[in-house]
Amino acid sequence: MAIRRLSYRLGQEPDTGAVSLVPSDMDSAQLCAHEGKLRGAVTRVIGVPPAGDAGSELSYSLLPDGGRLLCAALPGQRVEALHLSADTPGPGPVWPIDTWRSASWAGEGGESLGPGFVESELPVPEAHFDGGLLVAFARARADRVAPFLADVRRLFEDPAGRQIVLVEDDSGTVAHWIALACASLPEAYVSALTFTTWTGDPRRAPHRIIGIGPDAEFDRSDDAVVEYLYRVHDGTGGGPESPPTEPDAWARLTAERWLTGNPPRPPRGTVTGPEGPFALIPLVAGVLTGAAGGGGEGAVGGARRAGGAGSAGCVEVSGGAGGAEAPASAGNPANAGAPATAHHAELAGLHGITGDTLRSVLDAFAQSVARGEADARTLGELDRLCRGLDGEQALAARPLALALVKQRLDASRGSGTLPDLAAFEGLPLGQEAWRELREEYGDRADDALRARLHGPVTTWTEPLRLALAVGADGGPGLAEAMDRLADALLHPERRDCAQAVQVLSELDHLAFTRRVLRLLLVGFTERKLDRLRALADSPQGDWLRRNIDDAPLTVRLAAAAAQWSGPPDRLRGVELFERLTGLLSNRRVEDVKTLNLLWRMVWRNDPPDRAEQPRVARACTPRLIIEADLGRRIMGWLKEPDHCDRELVDFAREMYRDPKLGAQDRDAAELLVIAQDLADGRIAVSRASVARLRELGRKVSPLGMVLRKGIDERVGRALAGTNPLDVCESHCLQILVAAGPDLLGAYRAHLLEEGTRDRLDRELPGNPAELAAYFHVWRPRRRHGVTTDWRDVAAELLDQVLAPVLAHLDDHRLGQIATVLQREGQGVQEWTAWRHRVAQEQS
Repeated sequence: MAIRRLSYRLGQEPDTGAVSLVPSDMDSAQLCAHEGKLRGAVTRVIGVPPAGDAGSELSYSLLPDGGRLLCAALPGQRVEALHLSADTPGPGPVWPIDTWRSASWAGEGGESLGPGFVESELPVPEAHFDGGLLVAFARARADRVAPFLADVRRLFEDPAGRQIVLVEDDSGTVAHWIALACASLPEAYVSALTFTTWTGDPRRAPHRIIGIGPDAEFDRSDDAVVEYLYRVHDGTGGGPESPPTEPDAWARLTAERWLTGNPPRPPRGTVTGPEGPFALIPLVAGVLTGAAGGGGEGAVGGARRAGGAGSAGCVEVSGGAGGAEAPASAGNPANAGAPATAHHAELAGLHGITGDTLRSVLDAFAQSVARGEADARTLGELDRLCRGLDGEQALAARPLALALVKQRLDASRGSGTLPDLAAFEGLPLGQEAWRELREEYGDRADDALRARLHGPVTTWTEPLRLALAVGADGGPGLAEAMDRLADALLHPERRDCAQAVQVLSELDHLAFTRRVLRLLLVGFTERKLDRLRALADSPQGDWLRRNIDDAPLTVRLAAAAAQWSGPPDRLRGVELFERLTGLLSNRRVEDVKTLNLLWRMVWRNDPPDRAEQPRVARACTPRLIIEADLGRRIMGWLKEPDHCDRELVDFAREMYRDPKLGAQDRDAAELLVIAQDLADGRIAVSRASVARLRELGRKVSPLGMVLRKGIDERVGRALAGTNPLDVCESHCLQILVAAGPDLLGAYRAHLLEEGTRDRLDRELPGNPAELAAYFHVWRPRRRHGVTTDWRDVAAELLDQVLAPVLAHLDDHRLGQIATVLQREGQGVQEWTAWRHRVAQEQS
């Protein structure tokens, strides 16, 4: 191993006038056999030194034999160089650029590096490139950091990686860019990052990063130069630069670390991990696990404090490359501008990253987790990172979330324990991820659950949680567990019921609880209904009521029936029936299944009390009662109603269509309907309708008093409003002469109404046929079957309705009436006698 310090000055050949490097101490040149070759290398690296007393410029080069050459052009036409042989280890990760403008370059001639040197004896900077300084530099050029770092990475990963040309107004800015690159790269790559902070002829510079001024001889107007030969970054805005490319994930993450004030911590030494030197997990691990602020190490962990000055000439020095790191300078604190806390996405360097870059970053995290490269602390932080993302970032994080879930499931396989699956909630897992989990872990989880089902119910919770987490919905284990839990709930007298409730409570899985509650209705019978009510009455009823909103309607109704049947409500019969209908969607029964269910809950196979039956019909509909085959259970309302009103008629209209009713019940319903339709005029008074009316009246006799009165009143109104010609034609007279007081009362009342009498008084004089028909119906009759009530009503109607009409009749019309009566054989002599009697009474 050897480190050589070389000092030169610019000299001019006396014969040619050419400027060349001349050793400061010509005698010392004899100490090194290779001094001539090294001087030639220095000459090629620095080219023609700048004229005058320019500031210090720095270049770092690799030599063909593997050695390294660090050159500083100093004021006063001096050049200092440091040569490290191929077998000499480098002194630090970013040491070359740290020596920019180092005062230790200006050592006095004659001094030398002695044997056993340490890193502190090498040149170190006065303007220290610490974390705070580079954070501020990056923030001032935020939009340029990621593209620059992407090109730096390509220098090492792309065989065709093009030299980077930095166009700046001064070499100090170039030096900062190089320092930023060195502080970002893995340590193993820094020693290969050759550079020159300033050159007037970039085409001849062999370095990977080349700094030039805006006036350098470099034709950026040539498209080939900026698009194919170099990667040009212009910080002056004075000319064309290479077209932007999408920065890669490493560059974006690293840039974000600088911009958020949390400088990256590149890996030290040789990196052999599967992801290579540009791994993303190590890049963000320091931040994810709580590291904050800029680097506190010298030159972000690389600057070295120098001791002695370099020697003139060439001195062989042997020794290692150990040494101490220098602290951050007081003028540039390490944590300058770094926030104390930040959102996880910002800390991880994901702030502002979108599109393919974001996906590549998160995919890289997922691959690292899948390979088992992340420790427990990093896994926890990545988990929290996933939960802190939303929108596009959450979608991009799905592979990472899936990898985290798989890692936990796989870790539990060997240990025999189960993961805390509650931790999966909140992870951005999409449907595709769950499908993959079901395919990969569903069978295994279901098998584990089936094995546990042989043990006590209380041991099922965790296997169930795992099976549900990986979506083993179709497995036999989950199906058997649900069946057995449902069966246990239906036996509240057994210990298994309380244990089943305990498992469901601990599991606290809404969808699973719903499925178990639905199973309570499989093969539903009255016995199972009784068990449901027993469950609601048991100590486990509190759990059922807490979950009642998630239970099927039948379970909810059974639980409510059990609750309201007991204290303090103690509801029975229709009171309970109506209370239960309040739980239905429209607060009324609308389907046969629900009606049968409620009926069994309230009355079992018994009919409701007669007084409750109208309320039962109102709570649903008569048609629904018929469809449920329950019409016979409430026919007492029709046969013995409290009131014969329109509601009863509507009920009868539905009931008489029920083929399962008894014949007499059906006839009674039809009789009421026909009477109402005759009264409303929905059907005409005819021989057929009257015959049907009389037939039904004979079949259902005797009727209850209220129903009989209601029918008679409707028939009486119908006959009173019928044309008297139709009454005669349809044999309605047979009904009238034998009618009771209810029918005749309605008949008489209608005809004696003032409106009816006024109408007849106007219309009958011009209609002799109708007038004759009225006389025929109302004339006195003494034969068998004519009731006294009818004789009285008929006589009153003749005197009160028909007699006043005679005053409007002349001889012609009187003759017409007599002709009609004679033709119909309806008693002309009686008509004439009655007419004369009325005339005598009126005179």
